[in-house]
Amino acid sequence: MKLMPENLTIRIRGHDAEWLLLDDISGVTRLRGSGELKELGELVNDIRWNGETRVLLAGEEVLLTQAAIPSRQQRQILQAVPFAVEEKLAVDVEDCHFALGNRNVNDEIEVAVIDRSRLREVLAELKEAGFKTAWLGFDFASIPKSDGISVLVDGDRVHILTPASGGLTVTINQLALTISLLQTEEESDQEVSVDIYIHADQLEQAQLALAEIGALERISLVTHELEYQPFETLCRSFDSGSINLLQGEFKAEVKKSTSGRSWKIAAMLAACAFLVHVSILLAEGVYLDLKAEAYAEEAKSLYTEIFPADRNVRDMRRRWASHLGGESSSRGSFMKLLEEAASNIPGSKLVIQNINYNESRGDLILQVTAPLSEQLVSFSEGLGQAGLQAEIGTISLEEDSVRGTIKIRSLGGR
Repeated sequence: MKLMPENLTIRIRGHDAEWLLLDDISGVTRLRGSGELKELGELVNDIRWNGETRVLLAGEEVLLTQAAIPSRQQRQILQAVPFAVEEKLAVDVEDCHFALGNRNVNDEIEVAVIDRSRLREVLAELKEAGFKTAWLGFDFASIPKSDGISVLVDGDRVHILTPASGGLTVTINQLALTISLLQTEEESDQEVSVDIYIHADQLEQAQLALAEIGALERISLVTHELEYQPFETLCRSFDSGSINLLQGEFKAEVKKSTSGRSWKIAAMLAACAFLVHVSILLAEGVYLDLKAEAYAEEAKSLYTEIFPADRNVRDMRRRWASHLGGESSSRGSFMKLLEEAASNIPGSKLVIQNINYNESRGDLILQVTAPLSEQLVSFSEGLGQAGLQAEIGTISLEEDSVRGTIKIRSLGGR
């Protein structure tokens, strides 16, 4: 018998939980309730179901905001986001976990922020109750969305989403004040649309808050009656594109199969990968040998062209050094400066674009590119510690890098 693709949604508030086992296709609900996670763990062990476990945290525990990060490189975005949203936080950046979403209509990155210790606590409680989940979000991310400000009334709480992908959860008594503050942030004289999603059972409780919103200027208030209770609405309108908090250090591990067939497939793939790797190494060896021969011929041709009167080309490296001043004991010679500068290149992330040498002044000028300007500074400081004088010239910013010049001379030079 084939099981229906039912998904279990768990919402956690403090140490309490509520749950719903729902077939997203047919809309049939087979299990619903509230209580402790341990109690739910015992219930699901007694039934057969086939689907995923989705966990929602209370919106009060999560800040949903945006960060204007122009870079498209994931590493740079991850480094910049905590500092971009730091002024919006009431706690230290070091205590927070940051999860990234998509870019909004303003090309800003959606960012969800939660206390790292709280996230660890929730994951520990889920594990103790026997639950493994690959998706953990927050309840206001799945409320119905409109072109303006969306509000879902959920008992004495309300969940709010803005057009710019901001979101929060407040008490119903704070709703009118929150809407007025969001309206101020719009900095526009145009009317702001507010869509209220509410179940008929809660209309009376929310009547005062709705009246306060209706009294605000430049507010267009539209009320939508929910067919299902608030939590069930969140489950049925689950947004798989919303931010999953399980990123970075909390990223869920992919479950590995223990079946014999899976092990055989894995072994075959590993053997194929090994053969491909060996073939690549052999091909690279042949290629490098060919390139070495080509470079040797090119070097010989260049040497003959520059020094046509010199027929002794058997020890080309020594002859090059002799012509370029490499046998001189002077620390300011071209080869000495180039050798000491080159020894600091590995690990610096600098790429040399051009090399110039002024023999009369003893200056070696490197034109380089680097991901960040700080890496040019670090490279120059390293040369100074090696006993050289290094000066950074002009620096120009490019799309994903910086370009600059570094003038190097010995401390004994002019």
